[in-house]
Amino acid sequence: MKNKSFNKWTEFYLKSDFKSSNQLYPSENLIRMLKGNYIKNLNKDYRGKKVLDIGFGSGNNLFFLNQLEMELYGTEVSDEICKEYVNKLKKYNIDVTLRKGFNFKLPFNNVFFDYLISWNVIHYENSESKMKKAIKEYSRVMKKNGRIFISTTGPNNSILRGAKLIDNHLYQIKRKDNFRENEIYFYFDNEYYINKFFQDDFKEIQIARTTTNLFSEINDWFLITALKK
Repeated sequence: MKNKSFNKWTEFYLKSDFKSSNQLYPSENLIRMLKGNYIKNLNKDYRGKKVLDIGFGSGNNLFFLNQLEMELYGTEVSDEICKEYVNKLKKYNIDVTLRKGFNFKLPFNNVFFDYLISWNVIHYENSESKMKKAIKEYSRVMKKNGRIFISTTGPNNSILRGAKLIDNHLYQIKRKDNFRENEIYFYFDNEYYINKFFQDDFKEIQIARTTTNLFSEINDWFLITALKK
């Protein structure tokens, strides 16, 4: 992949300390979605179900998914990250299959997963056609009525501060303090477009939004869950 940020992510995860707090604690929003009473018609019996964590990063969500007794799979942007984290997770007696893969190219068979998690990953596509391809790929690997859980950047997120609008939903990052600077990503401008892009492949789409103002930074996220048609 010719993507500078992917190289930066590889460098970051290979150098990071596995004992650091960001690697031990899962996303609070993901815990709420999977364990809380926020989602209509959610089956909370996760034992033995196959789950794919796209862009597993530091593996923090895999710890939580393992506690739910799920069968764990994940992808990241390089073989180096996958190899490193398979070995690290083994130290915690966590068995996981990790492979190099991307939103639009997942190295798994059709109709394989019961659940799919894409946490702050899908917006790395830099065109409408690639976003549509990524959603189709998510659908391809899911069983019928399998459920997706997605977090993606909202329009007020600080990463978009000063960003240049290139085309519909496409923004060029202009944060000089961020290694994504000058790269182009896809961000949903509102809930209407989330429904528009997902409705061909998924049903019972439910959308939430969480925004926090943390002093100088705003964290703004769309949370999405839906069932494979």
